[in-house]
Amino acid sequence: MPGAPKTFFIIDFDSTFTQVEAMEELAAISLENDPEKEDLILKIKQLTDLAMDGKMPFGKSLKARIALLSAKKYHVGMLVKRLRKRVSTSFVRNKKFFKDYQGQIYIISGGFREFIVPVVKPYFIDDAHVFANTFVYDKKNNITGADEQNPLAQENGKVKLIKQLKLHGDIIVIGDGYTDFQIFEAGLATQFFAFTENVVRENVVKKAPLTAPSLDEILYTQRLPMALSYPKTRIKVVLLGEPTFLAEKAMKAEGYQLIKLPEKTNTKLLNQHLEQSNILLFSGAVDPNKIEKANFSKLLTVGYWGELHREEIADTLVKKGTAVFDANFAHSRSNAELALLLLLQLNRKLGQELSGKKLGIIGYGHRGSMISVLAEHLGVEIFYYDIDEKPELGNTKRVKQLPELLRKVNMLVVTAGKRFEGKTILGSKEIKALQNDCILINLSYDNCLDLNAVHAALYQNKLGGFAMDCLQEETYRLIAFWPMAIISLQKRFATEQTQQNISEMLCEKIIAYINTGNTAGSVNFPELNLPAQQQSQRFIHVHENKPGVLAQINTILARHKINISGQYLKTNASIGYVITDVAKDYPKQALEDLKAIKETIRFRVLY
Repeated sequence: MPGAPKTFFIIDFDSTFTQVEAMEELAAISLENDPEKEDLILKIKQLTDLAMDGKMPFGKSLKARIALLSAKKYHVGMLVKRLRKRVSTSFVRNKKFFKDYQGQIYIISGGFREFIVPVVKPYFIDDAHVFANTFVYDKKNNITGADEQNPLAQENGKVKLIKQLKLHGDIIVIGDGYTDFQIFEAGLATQFFAFTENVVRENVVKKAPLTAPSLDEILYTQRLPMALSYPKTRIKVVLLGEPTFLAEKAMKAEGYQLIKLPEKTNTKLLNQHLEQSNILLFSGAVDPNKIEKANFSKLLTVGYWGELHREEIADTLVKKGTAVFDANFAHSRSNAELALLLLLQLNRKLGQELSGKKLGIIGYGHRGSMISVLAEHLGVEIFYYDIDEKPELGNTKRVKQLPELLRKVNMLVVTAGKRFEGKTILGSKEIKALQNDCILINLSYDNCLDLNAVHAALYQNKLGGFAMDCLQEETYRLIAFWPMAIISLQKRFATEQTQQNISEMLCEKIIAYINTGNTAGSVNFPELNLPAQQQSQRFIHVHENKPGVLAQINTILARHKINISGQYLKTNASIGYVITDVAKDYPKQALEDLKAIKETIRFRVLY
């Protein structure tokens, strides 16, 4: 902060301050209608990389790139508009850093002032602190070269310039190229960070003493104020099982570190990764025992690829303060289409059509209601039973009592949600109450049916057909070879669209939890759904659900004179979950005191 001993920050422009190389962007503009555009841009990129990797003299590379541009003065104005939208994400996020340290930040670049100055100006960087090349134009305003008297157009140009500036204090250099590293190599900088948020130049990274995947990392290591409480690039994610690899793009976009592991990864190796990780996504093909027995000391959240039906996992993790999410409704459409497919198959075995049949649906949530809409278009009369009163879609009719539904229909689909989990909905009594030759399909939890009673009904020709999509492998192995039945394992999740839905839904929930503390859709945490608070600090306190914890939290905040701008508490049978928004300036000892509350399971700070 101002008033502290002087530290100067020397920042490169191309691929550091911005996400792109400006010369390549200028080429894309100026060569728009050139039939050789792609080849010329590729040559410019190759020349840039040779210079940035230290494999070609910078002045020679610069001259060759300008010759390929065919650019005019007005193209530079177009370039500025484009570059303003491509400032590096972590720089945009930490604009306050540039304001606080204005006067101590310099842009030193092999690029050109004409486009650099207007792009960095909104970041409180004065023109006098921008050192770069300048274009040379002919009488028709064609760009013909660079001012060769400028040291930055010459070999070791940045080193020469730093010597001329004679800055007195610590100098931190941030850049992606070899020319940036040369300042440190020449002994003119206290520290050099190889900046890798936009591009990774291996030759530079190997030589650099420090690597920064974002500006947050630099501010964090230098103990400077930052927009985030913790660099996203330090958050480690394990994607376990091939289906979860679909989440790679979203997690990388958020800035997280990623580790992808196959589902057969041995327990020892898995534990090694999980001990150092903050987020885990795993698929249903993974042995759940590996997850339950893992060391989760740093794990903030777990995402299950589909609909979690192992309560033990959720129960184990809630005691460790780890929030669990699944993608409960991601497969609604796939579920509905599978139901129709099975109804058609089983009716065709009987030599019958669907039109005119009466279909009963147990559970009229996302999946049940979608089945009703699709089936109605095939001429089926729909009845449903649900514990909760749900709005009737189309011509669907609600039946208030389950026995009445069982007597009324000649086809029955069970698609009940988590409210029914662990409960046997159809036992021997209910199955006997069905009409003779009734078709029965289970797309709910495996234990919703008394399978022994179903088996008996099939052998007695009571049922006209039976189909079941099992969620658990144990169930599938038990009944896979039943005659007169169609049995599958988790086919409801089998479509590409469902897998994409799962990825989007899980990533959204997990990222929201990491960024805001929101627990909407968690299977083991109390649900809180709050907006982000940019002007305050957010404390997340997970504790054993015992009386008096909230009072202890507020006593500590009061003792440290911390003003509360918002506070929210939710509990379930296992834990209490408190979100407290406070002013950003507070004594750090308060954090230690909050962690020290006896009932604390996990504590973290956001923003």
